[in-house]
Amino acid sequence: MRSLPLPAATRSKTDLGGKAGRMITPESVKANQARMETLRANHDSKWSEIARLVYPEMNRFYGGTMAGWAQMGGRVDAEMHNPYAAQAFEDGVSLFEGFVMPRGQRWQKLALDAELMKSVRVQQWVEKKELRLFQLRNDPESGFVGAVHESAMSLYAFAAQSMWIDIRRSPVTGRKVGLSYESEFVGEQFVEWDASGTPFRLHRKFALTAEQAFLKWGRNTPAPVMKAMGQDKNKDGEFEFIHVIEPNTQYDPERIDHHGKPWAAAYYLCGGNHEIFLRGGYHSKPRIFSTFTRGLRNSWGFSPTMRILPQIRLLQEITQHRVFGAELRLLPPFLATDDELDGAILEMRALGVTFGGLDDRGNPKMKTFFDASDSRDAELLAQEACAIIDKGYGRDLLQITREQKTHITATRTEEEKVEKGVLLAPLARQEAEWLAPMTVRELALMGEMGDFDDAPGEVIEYFEAEGEFSWRYDNELTRMMQAQDTTAYLSLAQQVGLLAQFDNTVVEDFRREYPMAKVLDVLGQNAGVPAAMRATEEEKQAYDTRKAQEAQQQALLAALPAVSDTIKNVSGVASNGA
Repeated sequence: MRSLPLPAATRSKTDLGGKAGRMITPESVKANQARMETLRANHDSKWSEIARLVYPEMNRFYGGTMAGWAQMGGRVDAEMHNPYAAQAFEDGVSLFEGFVMPRGQRWQKLALDAELMKSVRVQQWVEKKELRLFQLRNDPESGFVGAVHESAMSLYAFAAQSMWIDIRRSPVTGRKVGLSYESEFVGEQFVEWDASGTPFRLHRKFALTAEQAFLKWGRNTPAPVMKAMGQDKNKDGEFEFIHVIEPNTQYDPERIDHHGKPWAAAYYLCGGNHEIFLRGGYHSKPRIFSTFTRGLRNSWGFSPTMRILPQIRLLQEITQHRVFGAELRLLPPFLATDDELDGAILEMRALGVTFGGLDDRGNPKMKTFFDASDSRDAELLAQEACAIIDKGYGRDLLQITREQKTHITATRTEEEKVEKGVLLAPLARQEAEWLAPMTVRELALMGEMGDFDDAPGEVIEYFEAEGEFSWRYDNELTRMMQAQDTTAYLSLAQQVGLLAQFDNTVVEDFRREYPMAKVLDVLGQNAGVPAAMRATEEEKQAYDTRKAQEAQQQALLAALPAVSDTIKNVSGVASNGA
């Protein structure tokens, strides 16, 4: 996975497909939008049901229409008679964030060409840029943490997420001060994929009032909207817009206008005029769209919630029926003849007394319609549904083991990490679909802000020759997937321990075959021990020198008794001779 960090780097003219001279036109936007709405027509109703069951704050799907999508707060209808699935859903999202993008950690390592990385100066510069990237992400004003959480929630609920990444400017001076991240409502997104399964055409359909549009675009606001803005009674009326991003088929790297950017963009006013305005472009794709998992010829994919939706429905129904059953047991219906209890006042409350409710023989004049039912079967079904929901969201993986820690060996713990890594492997898909395009965008924006202007000369030459950054992930997920190395070593060590009972030399053979220095290096990487905790070469030499000095001191102390005896013997011989 690679990125172009310097937008000013030389680029050859590229044919991105399509007809020569083709550009974004009202006709093409209208046709493309109609096609994409048709492909997404069946998803809104399912997304709405999922939102009502586990994610009510995002229940803003209206059957493909824009009405109400932009309303403050939107619809928050819920059908959560039992909140278990919603809580498991949030735990699943937390698991995703903790394993893929853990907060407060540097879970991504940048690098350049292998030859360049041999230079200590280049290594230090790359590490500085890596630290800068995480500083930009973790800036409280960037919105990164909140945007990642909301996008992960969308991914787990609706199988898709959209994130907008741009340069953040000071509201006072207007200068570039960092990056901004915004998670976008998936109901506004319409996407088409190329042959390799990468989103290449992205439409965002949204609604704004005339006043909101004017505040957003100022003098570039379309004329029909400006006309409504001039009429006080119409300025609250809503207009629909489409933001279009697609490959620039007229890309010319020699130009400095929007034709010199590989991604073309424009806004489209829906309605009678079908007007295109604010044409522009981007050096890197600013809207990062990804799906949880997609089947063949499926544009929107499947989420963990979709796979366990029948169990979520079942749990809600069972809870509703159990509540109804409890109400019947507490307040049972009664049977009585139409002439019974004439003049009696029914006291249907605690310690209530109904006078006239008994006949002359002391028998009640009313009786319950039926006896209380047994709800144990319903409870068992609910437990089974909860177990499936836990598994669907990976909630059962949050606990390493249900055994007492005193009974767990190190090898067993590592084996369970390997199993977790296998079960969580589908999450790594987001490293390619979400994190890689996000990093491409971030590095490009860092280049625009001048963060790479201090690059060493050899790095500048590397970029000018179309060299690029590369990166690898160093998060809990990758470490768990690599834990089989640790497991294999510990398992072999246990077997060597058993063999040593019959032949002590096998231990020396084991140590000679697997030097401890190399073993600790691999074990440390798999365990995620920070590189800052490792000793430098100078520190290792100082440690070796100190150990050698201590050994000499110990040898000297051990030799002192013998030297003392020798001195005494020599002194005794000398005295006798005298």
